[in-house]
Amino acid sequence: MDTLGNGRKREHLDEKLRISEERFRRAFEHAAIGMAIISTTGKWLRINKSLSDMLGYSSTELMKLTFQDVTYPEDLNKDLILLSELIGGKRESYQMEKRYFHKSGHLVWVILAVSVIRNNKGKPLHFISQITDISKVKAAEDEIKTVLDVTNDQNRRLLNFAHIVSHNLRSHSGNLSMLLNFIETDTDENGRQELFKMFRHAATNLQETIGHLNEVVAVNSVIHQNLVVVNLRSAIDGAIGNVEALLKAAGINCINEVEDDINISAIPAYLDSILLNFLTNSIKYHSKERKPVIRLSSALENNLIVLTIEDNGIGIDLKLNRDKIFGMYKTFHNNKDARGIGLFITRNQIEAMGGKVTVESELDQGTAFSIYFKPG
Repeated sequence: MDTLGNGRKREHLDEKLRISEERFRRAFEHAAIGMAIISTTGKWLRINKSLSDMLGYSSTELMKLTFQDVTYPEDLNKDLILLSELIGGKRESYQMEKRYFHKSGHLVWVILAVSVIRNNKGKPLHFISQITDISKVKAAEDEIKTVLDVTNDQNRRLLNFAHIVSHNLRSHSGNLSMLLNFIETDTDENGRQELFKMFRHAATNLQETIGHLNEVVAVNSVIHQNLVVVNLRSAIDGAIGNVEALLKAAGINCINEVEDDINISAIPAYLDSILLNFLTNSIKYHSKERKPVIRLSSALENNLIVLTIEDNGIGIDLKLNRDKIFGMYKTFHNNKDARGIGLFITRNQIEAMGGKVTVESELDQGTAFSIYFKPG
């Protein structure tokens, strides 16, 4: 009787086990996501149809490979580290984003979830992997990122456009107005002729600046495609011409020491704005205690052209202001016209062209800005 009872009990347990295994088999084979049983050495022991379809291999082809063979190299190390922690008992499962190579060669983005099956002694027997294809999600993310990049780029362009219109054109008009005043009050004919030359030069530069504004708002999301070769000395001469009246009124000696053959890659409208902003700042904050001088020079450093704009003006206290000098709405002097936007925009324009800017300054000694450009 006991033997019969035990036999029926075993039959019942065997049936429950068979049903359980059948349920697992059906769930495994017909799962909408990829599923695999993998050995502790990384060999595929069993895979479902969804995984075969996802990676483009037949079941037979995939079983001849290891998961390492089809994993994108940059993702393999992280996977192996997590797998090692799983084997060592530091975790019971892990989940990660990774890429597999499709049989055709393209990449398949997935979310991989791995758990370990152990024997009654705790030794790992194999791993169960659940693999969800997220390639379409990643493609959508990339598309959204592209749209955001374009939007951010256009916002930057509009900000620069507004700055050029409000700051640069105002400087042009101020320069022209002052030159007219000098012409009206100068009684020396030779002096008037020289001022007329300055006026024509300034008017030509104004026309060029207006033309450059079209480049700032051109619909092109890739900044480097807008870069052109610009002769640095010529650009500086043009910028000096744009503030000639201001230099004359303040008695400032502005010296361009850049060699004739120095070419850089730049967006002309941005370069004009950068030079004009630094020059007008040097003029605005010149010292009345000494003969004011602005010196522009260039050097080659780490395959970049470095333009240094140095003055002997009132300087900036960098101990207090170094970290915020290029911040928006940051001002460092009690000038009623200071809005704290110029240096913020200028750094934005420099970095948009692949460069950078640094500053050195001492109170009552002067300031030197170093602008790094890609060579042309």
